[in-house]
Amino acid sequence: MKDPTPTQQKLLDEIIRYIEQTGSSPTVRYLATEMGYKSTSSVYDILAVLAQKGHLLETTPTHRRISLSNRYRTVVVRPESDDEGV
Repeated sequence: MKDPTPTQQKLLDEIIRYIEQTGSSPTVRYLATEMGYKSTSSVYDILAVLAQKGHLLETTPTHRRISLSNRYRTVVVRPESDDEGV
């Protein structure tokens, strides 16, 4: 997996932050606004490169969800409680 450029990393960090805070993926329009772009085409270009590099999962043009590769997925393990039913 190739490392992202600083611009690609900034977008990737924003996607991760958004997913962590909301539980869903951000829209391309939202990402364009956060990155300071007037058009979404730049975001689409960066998303395509991040997918090629393996940081995002490939999606079809009609599939709007942005999905992180397994490298960025985390599993939250909650400790079992000894006071079950309390």
